[in-house]
Amino acid sequence: MKPIHEMKLHQKIKILYKLYPASIVEFTDYLKACAIETIEDREEAAETSGKCVVQQDYCVLLAMKTFDRIKQYGESFFYCRKLFTKQLFKGSISLFTVHTLLRYAETKYCSPKFALAVKLFIEI
Repeated sequence: MKPIHEMKLHQKIKILYKLYPASIVEFTDYLKACAIETIEDREEAAETSGKCVVQQDYCVLLAMKTFDRIKQYGESFFYCRKLFTKQLFKGSISLFTVHTLLRYAETKYCSPKFALAVKLFIEI
């Protein structure tokens, strides 16, 4: 097994998925809610665009793509780790999902163990 700092993002997410399947379900719900909120509150998103790693319009586009993928695959994400990582953590859409994952790790809804794992795996 490679050291964490040599792993690609999708490999790290696969490990998180194996270790914390229940937290992945909760994160997916949170991700969907954030995508909807970003799409619906475009004006508010413009004010807080400093919090997102990309421009506001592009962030809304990524949120729309994320919502479409969650809507399309739905519960299939919870049965297929490969589908989850490939659809949400590869390509440009990963900017929105990683940003949201890091935000989710800071919420009170996230379990402390999962939050620590996210910080260890993703922030390295």
